[in-house]
Order: sequence, then structure tokens, then C-alpha cells
Amino acid sequence: MNDYVFRSPLASGAPFIPANLGELDDQLASMMLEAPTFVDRLGFLPDQTIDSRFHQLDTALSRVKPKLGAESYAKAVELSARAKALFLSDPDMTNGKTKEGVWLLDEISQLITDARRRRVKAKLRDDEGEVTGD
Repeated sequence: MNDYVFRSPLASGAPFIPANLGELDDQLASMMLEAPTFVDRLGFLPDQTIDSRFHQLDTALSRVKPKLGAESYAKAVELSARAKALFLSDPDMTNGKTKEGVWLLDEISQLITDARRRRVKAKLRDDEGEVTGD
């Protein structure tokens, strides 16, 4: 009998925190799909909650603050707080607040896209020394 049990490499106990703009944008895309509860429906991340996902988002935003710029960072943090409040007020997707929250996450994504474009235009190098926008 095979006793193999699949364990996600992400289920190590420590949450993955995006370290660059590209990873942060990927996280936002996944959050839009997980809204409004942010519970892992497949069970690979049983401790994942709305609080843990927004902790990841807010921590990642602080990591990339220099790349976003102070104004975009402040706007992203404000949008994050508003989005979380909207998701909390619509856990069953019955009052339209989830849709509004997803729009706010998309606004954060747009701020990231704008920052990436500015970085490419200015030919700023990423952590690996390449001009990628990260």
C-alpha cells in the first residue's frame, strides 16, 4: 500500500511573502480568485485565512515600497484595508461588496503595473541586475 501524502511546499508553516513587483502582482491575481473568504478550497493550505492573505499582501507592499514610491505605496495600503473590509462584509457573496473588493485589488495591481513601467522606462535594474520592471 502506498502511504504517500502530497504536501504542498507552500505549507511549511511560514507564509510566502512576495519579494518583488511581479510576485506581488501574481499574489493579487490569486487573491481575486479566492475572494471573499480566502480559504484554500483544495486543502493544501489549511491555515490560510483572510487575515493571513492580507498580512502577506501588506508585508509584501512594505517590501516593495521603494520600488512603488511613497505615494503609490500609501494608496495601495489604503486600498488593501478597504478591500479587506469589503470582503469581511460579504462572506457569502450576497451584497455586491466582494465585487467592489476585487476592483480595489485590481487597482493595487494597476499601481504595480505603473511602477513596473516607470522602472523599465528609467532602465532601473532588478535584484538580478536585469531591466525587467521588478
